[in-house]
Formats: sequence, structure tokens, C-alpha cells
Amino acid sequence: MSSKSLPAYLQQILENHVAQSDLVYDDELKVIMERLHKLNDSVEKLKANIRQRRVEQAKNEPR
Repeated sequence: MSSKSLPAYLQQILENHVAQSDLVYDDELKVIMERLHKLNDSVEKLKANIRQRRVEQAKNEPR
């Protein structure tokens, strides 16, 4: 499975459709892309927090 988040994957798909002239990069698509970018940033921050917590939990577990 890909390590990309769903918002990043959706951005990539939309960019491919624009490149293939299936979609026009207009104001509406620009807003969608900006929102997907912000959502992806949030997802990546949450993933980093989860990874950090797992590392901390592993350090605190008795061996």
C-alpha cells in the first residue's frame, strides 16, 4: 500500500486529470486543491504525532 495520505492521493489524481485536459484548472479546482493541501498537512502532523507516541511508549515499556 502507498504511504501517501488520501488527500495527497486525491491531489495527484486531480493534477493528472488536469494534465490530460480532463479538467480545467479554474477557481473552483484551485480552492479544492488548497483545501486538500491543508488537509494533507493536518494528516501528516497527526501521523508524526502517532509515530512519536509509539516511540515514547516503546521506551517506557518494561523489557
